[in-house]
Amino acid sequence: MESDANHNRNIPTGKSYPKLSKATSGYLEIEHFKHADLHTGYFCYNCTYFIKDTHCAIVHDSGPDVNGTKSEIIAPYGVCTLWHPNEGEVR
Repeated sequence: MESDANHNRNIPTGKSYPKLSKATSGYLEIEHFKHADLHTGYFCYNCTYFIKDTHCAIVHDSGPDVNGTKSEIIAPYGVCTLWHPNEGEVR
């Protein structure tokens, strides 16, 4: 497993910023959308901050989401309040 320092190098500014918890960011994994077209909608997959395949530049991978569900990833089918469109992914 890579460290957060390795994930931060993918942030365009090259600076390391503190990450938010999943709960603080409003992150939520929605299993129902696991096999949906992730290029449409407000999914992590098509967010500027998403680092493929299961990380985020500004939200920690581990910990509970807003519903208390714990996982060790940022799911591509997840959503949060910090979503920002990645023009290269959004359809």
